[in-house]
Amino acid sequence: MNLENEIKYIEFNQQYQNEINDFINKSMYHFIHRPYKIREDVANIEEHYIKNGGNFWLAINQKNKSIIGSIGLEKREHCGILRRFYIQEEYQNQKVGSMLYQILEEFCRKNYIHTLYLTCGKILEKAHRFYANNGYFPLDQPEIDMHVGENDDLFKKTL
Repeated sequence: MNLENEIKYIEFNQQYQNEINDFINKSMYHFIHRPYKIREDVANIEEHYIKNGGNFWLAINQKNKSIIGSIGLEKREHCGILRRFYIQEEYQNQKVGSMLYQILEEFCRKNYIHTLYLTCGKILEKAHRFYANNGYFPLDQPEIDMHVGENDDLFKKTL
């Protein structure tokens, strides 16, 4: 499948807010079996991510205008927390995730963010491989104030 002209990568746009809520909830349910609920950061991306110096990006299928991927960056001083990184299963291994991740890292470098942290569900083996292949290593304890669920692994990368 050649997606080069089919996928558009954009920064958060308010017109997609309701679709983002739905996409994140469906992704969390599909991949890690978390229940549907209002997720405060997703319900208010502008306040939670963008006004604090982070950002949020989407991969959009241009044919049907649907969200097929998301990634967020929560900024803290000179470090960031990678959040809400989901790619629809049928678009995985098609470089959609790699493109979104590359956009996030470029943003980090331009904005003097030197360290990235993330949590990832223990059951997400493909995601663990993706992070390891992109230079992340596991941590036993958080180095910054951030939520780590009991079923999550914690990772760090220095840019």
